[in-house]
Amino acid sequence: MRRAGAAGPGGGGSRPRASRERQRQRLIDACISALHVYGPSNTTVEKVVAIARMSPGIVRFYFDSKAAMLVASLEYLAAEFEDLLLVPVGAMRGEPVAALERLVDLYLGPEIASARKVSVWYSFWGEASSRQEYFDICGQRDARFESLVRELIGRLIEGSRAAHLDADAIALGLIGVLEMLWQSYAFQTESTIDRAAARRRARAYLSSVFPTLFPANRAPAATATLPAGAYSSPALLEAERERLFRGSWQFVGLAGEFAAAGDYRVAEAPGTHALVVRQADGGLRAFVNACPQRPHALAPGRDGRLAAIDCRLHGLRYDIDGTPLAATPGGALAELEVARAGGVVFVRARTSPAPALPGPFAADGAAFTAPAIRSIEVAADWKLIVEHWLESPAAVDDPAEAWSAARYRALNGATAAPPERRYVAPNLLIESRPGALTASLVVPLAAGRCRLTSYTYPEDGDPRRRALGFLAARLAARRLAAEAALAASVQRGLDVPGGAPLGAVPAPLAEFRHIIGRLLPGAPRPTGDLP
Repeated sequence: MRRAGAAGPGGGGSRPRASRERQRQRLIDACISALHVYGPSNTTVEKVVAIARMSPGIVRFYFDSKAAMLVASLEYLAAEFEDLLLVPVGAMRGEPVAALERLVDLYLGPEIASARKVSVWYSFWGEASSRQEYFDICGQRDARFESLVRELIGRLIEGSRAAHLDADAIALGLIGVLEMLWQSYAFQTESTIDRAAARRRARAYLSSVFPTLFPANRAPAATATLPAGAYSSPALLEAERERLFRGSWQFVGLAGEFAAAGDYRVAEAPGTHALVVRQADGGLRAFVNACPQRPHALAPGRDGRLAAIDCRLHGLRYDIDGTPLAATPGGALAELEVARAGGVVFVRARTSPAPALPGPFAADGAAFTAPAIRSIEVAADWKLIVEHWLESPAAVDDPAEAWSAARYRALNGATAAPPERRYVAPNLLIESRPGALTASLVVPLAAGRCRLTSYTYPEDGDPRRRALGFLAARLAARRLAAEAALAASVQRGLDVPGGAPLGAVPAPLAEFRHIIGRLLPGAPRPTGDLP
């Protein structure tokens, strides 16, 4: 992606330059987050560096002032809008119908229109003190966008020989529809935005003007498919690791598992090898789970308790806050970002703007015992597991599941929270079921092969609910095997000519395939991180 502004202090080879660019981008990402929360007037250098977890002094290396940092953040978003929307849609001018479909998808998609980014646009535009900066940076971009929409509408009118239509008025109407939908995003959280509905409303406007070109009953995303080769492509897997997993939130465990200072959990996923440790003050910090001298794991197994973080091979020793102890050379351990969504703990690499965390879960108020963990290697691509999650409104049919749900209702009454099933992109399913919470995590191992792991946490407390929790743990093992067998069967079916998934699919599945489709070799390469 084209980046605006200076690259930081000079000197050094490609690695120092890359490191400086990452630090500068980290500050811009933190500034965007601060703008989202506080607005331009109340965003300060102290708030930005607190979010970035960097020293206040380092800001001076990259920005002359707070104002320069705010301007750089807006310039970054303006450049992103041009790279992600104006350039690819402009390249499709010769196909105005497809270009407008693409424009709607991109304008309302998560890469450009996250709740976090949209709020920054409007905070600059709405505050009198920053309005001039907005027009200086974005005025020409807005004019190019309006001109592009006007040109595409004009081409439609010319091609359909509908000379009675006014291109300016229709273009203005479409821009107004898109702007109103953007404004609605600014007042929501990422988990509550219904992008499929927003796209339908924008297309409904086009359909009302050009009914033959944009049929009202057509929903392009609802029949999205991927080619069969997408489920066995090493090149696509590399793109998924880099563009989808790198920087995504990855499941660690439940906050209740970190009972005392030094308690740790590890998380392993593409681009994330994390060691999450409870600190003496009760907070959680996360570090790269690798020796700085040679990249082997510092902490063994999935969990345990540490008095210090040791590399016995090289004699290195660190405090649980990551700082070196005794004669250990070098600086602190590389830190990752850790966050909680209710009682669920997530971690990610600080490589890009953070995707939104999921909202609260139905079981957040419950207490849980240690998880039953089961893992299985599956002869199928990781995407097939996710597609099954998104396609099926409920788990694999099992009479015991129905009995368990009936017992839950009998024990807890009609007012009890219903079972909940939540997909967390890109590779996690969290289910709150009778007496337990289950987290299912799928990790790609190779093209056409993955590992599926389930963590089932039985509820603590009432003996009857504990019994349901242990039943849920037994059912999870059956469901794990059933999902693995189904995915492996579909993978084998894809080897048969014409075996790619076809037909209408639910909107969440269509959205997932749309994101993957943008990573296919030969597709226009996205320049922003995917959700």
